[in-house]
Amino acid sequence: MEFGYTDEQQMMRELAAKIAGDFGEEYWQRIDEEHCHPREFIDALVASGIVGMAIPEEYGGGGTGLLDLAIAAEALAANGVGMGAAGILVGGPVFGGYLISRHGTEAQKEKYLPGLVKGEVWAGAFTEPDAGSNVTNISTRAELKGDRYVVTGRKMFISHMEESTHIALYVRTSPLDPAHKTRGLSILVGDLPDPHVEARPFKKLGSRFVDTHAVFIDGMEIPKENIIGREGHVLKAMFDVLNPERIVVAALAVGSGLLAIAKAVEFANERVIWGERPISSYQGLQFPLAEAKVMLEAARLKVYEAAWLYDQGSPKCAMATTMAKYAASHGSIYAADRAIQTMGGSGYMCEYGVERLWRDLRLNAIAPVTNEMALNTVAQYDLGMPRSY
Repeated sequence: MEFGYTDEQQMMRELAAKIAGDFGEEYWQRIDEEHCHPREFIDALVASGIVGMAIPEEYGGGGTGLLDLAIAAEALAANGVGMGAAGILVGGPVFGGYLISRHGTEAQKEKYLPGLVKGEVWAGAFTEPDAGSNVTNISTRAELKGDRYVVTGRKMFISHMEESTHIALYVRTSPLDPAHKTRGLSILVGDLPDPHVEARPFKKLGSRFVDTHAVFIDGMEIPKENIIGREGHVLKAMFDVLNPERIVVAALAVGSGLLAIAKAVEFANERVIWGERPISSYQGLQFPLAEAKVMLEAARLKVYEAAWLYDQGSPKCAMATTMAKYAASHGSIYAADRAIQTMGGSGYMCEYGVERLWRDLRLNAIAPVTNEMALNTVAQYDLGMPRSY
């Protein structure tokens, strides 16, 4: 068991920290206020090779594993980016890269993976308004007509629609069978934009560095060869996407929480109100920040474990990912909240950046899976308790 970084991982952490340092608080404040994609930051990540690091070498990528990607994501977040890298790291290496590299045909790999190395973004359309966390209850239909699937349905809370060149659509290719709910589920890859796809944007509390839409699909045609894996048997492929999504987001959350703590400590060390001692000497401020640090250090280990298990193809990855996601979201939101409390009125003001960190992190208790569903999973599959829903 090895807890240290390899030389290559340490170099990557330093590279990520340098890139993050090139984009200061003013940059991310502008992105937040204008609700726009961090194009310059994404271009820098692509040029550095971080975006393509998890893509196999034969298609132009770095050939590293998910663990290395998680380490890079955490370093980016902790050094100033916060959750801002989620858009490109999830929309590229995860929604496109892991889906195709693990479950695509050779023709699909040759067609799609080189573009992902160059920074193409994919949308992952899995969630529906009447399904939510019940992934077998989707109603979006894909009917095979000749050599093309015709897709009709609705997707909810879908990000990256404005920037994406492709969309991974989670659909039903045969009606729901109550006795075999997971059968008939498929993933199709479609091109964007498409005249049969309408995306209606939402205004959001946070995560404004990426767009989020309600998506309406009416007769979108997708070539038969764009199906991923075997028709109607795609659940494993879907979780081979959802698990790395949760791991990368959890790594970013850990880094964002550490960034919030660092901002709070810097502020508290300089703030003097009574006497000559800084407010950072008060235990009322020390204990919550120290507790948050402990929570995040523990979450980091679970994130790294989950990523390592994924790279090993271990079935234990799913439970480790669920625990990592919960620990990271819980600890990071607490850290950002206590950072605001430590800084008082300044923490509530946009200029200091911690309120933005809190707004961005608050989503992590809801997505990619709610904390409540994560706890349901742990109770049922790890503790052996009866299903509660």
